[in-house]
Amino acid sequence: MPRRTLLQGGVGVAWAAAAPWMAAHAAGATLPFAGMNLSGLGSNSFVENAAIGTHYRDITDQHIAAAGDCPLFRLPTTAQRFSTGQGLPLNETYFQQVRTVLDRLAARGKQAIVELHDYLRLPTRVAALQGYRIQAGQLVGPDGRVVADPAADTVWQGSYRKGDFDYLAYFDGRDQLLKLYEYRVIGTRGCKLYTEDGLPDLWSRIVQRLRDHPAVFGWGLMNEPHTGKEKNTDGTPFDMRAHWLRIATRTAARIFDFDRRHFVFICGNEYASARLWPEVSDGLSAIPDPHGLIVYEAHNYLDNGGTGGGAWLDPKERVAPDTGEKMVTPFVEWLKDNGKRGFLGEHGYPEGNASAEIATRRMLQFLQRNNVPSTQWCFGPGWPAGDPLGMSYDLDANTVAVKGNIAAVKPFFTARLATYQAPLL
Repeated sequence: MPRRTLLQGGVGVAWAAAAPWMAAHAAGATLPFAGMNLSGLGSNSFVENAAIGTHYRDITDQHIAAAGDCPLFRLPTTAQRFSTGQGLPLNETYFQQVRTVLDRLAARGKQAIVELHDYLRLPTRVAALQGYRIQAGQLVGPDGRVVADPAADTVWQGSYRKGDFDYLAYFDGRDQLLKLYEYRVIGTRGCKLYTEDGLPDLWSRIVQRLRDHPAVFGWGLMNEPHTGKEKNTDGTPFDMRAHWLRIATRTAARIFDFDRRHFVFICGNEYASARLWPEVSDGLSAIPDPHGLIVYEAHNYLDNGGTGGGAWLDPKERVAPDTGEKMVTPFVEWLKDNGKRGFLGEHGYPEGNASAEIATRRMLQFLQRNNVPSTQWCFGPGWPAGDPLGMSYDLDANTVAVKGNIAAVKPFFTARLATYQAPLL
């Protein structure tokens, strides 16, 4: 399962005039340097027939207003909700919910990178058990004992034989069933998008309906592909990097069939690691970029002694001032060597960690000098007050509290890039 998960989380407003900078004029316009991820719409993608406001959250005008001067957002959405099946029309209810948020952003002169936050995997329900219940906030089995891990082998023994996949179990109170999900790789058998044309087709449907929206800055093909437990039919390890290269290439080409005005953001391998980029993502340089619109996206968290991961198991972990700069340097040098545009799509630190704030500010200054914009994780609905990376939380239905870990990125909201070109050698 992903290292970080999106937590749970109307009527559209009139579009404002288009922002003064557009991707179509990237070479000659000033572009935003720093922004934030805006959560809510992608939460709990495994829940069947999920309800907005219960299993995932609407991003209201109050959330956008609370973000202040932030000019650019990375907007996590989910292929699981957009897609009704390979080659089939979009889920209209979810599409309208996403478009409504874009309407609200446009009304305030802001833009977003619409991205799919599915880790190149979609959940498929494979089993269900009766007799479970929630008691005093804990899952209790038919024998009355608390179930610490609902996806444990012992829970499903005799009912379903688990294979070479990541699993998640979820108790659905609506039908009182404990449900087991396998995370199947997009573009492989058993997934809802079961061939390598599945993601390109889905993106073509999204792009055709949103390409003229003034809030769209670009398209994020897929968040953080990574090597998992999956195996080939002969038992050999599944080559996720080669698979992602093929799918990203086909998807970018399909988007260009319908849109040559917006940037296409392509995440690197192994959770888009900036520190390991030359080692794990070098092959992505082969993706054709006939229109000069591809941007390579890395992620970077300063925890775990400078090795990253984003869990921040110790929110007070001491971070050296140059940690962030050192961690993103391999990515920036790769961009220079290959003449590619870059973007740091995720970084973040816990509120109150002064050392991480200093290191983040230095990292952003380094990225600014090298023409690499970024968005911090994460603002928006669904975050409890104590989440280490949450930058806001809802006090009530009308009040959004902004946390102190916005401090490092906030001064950069007004910073602009004169052009969006590859870092210079």
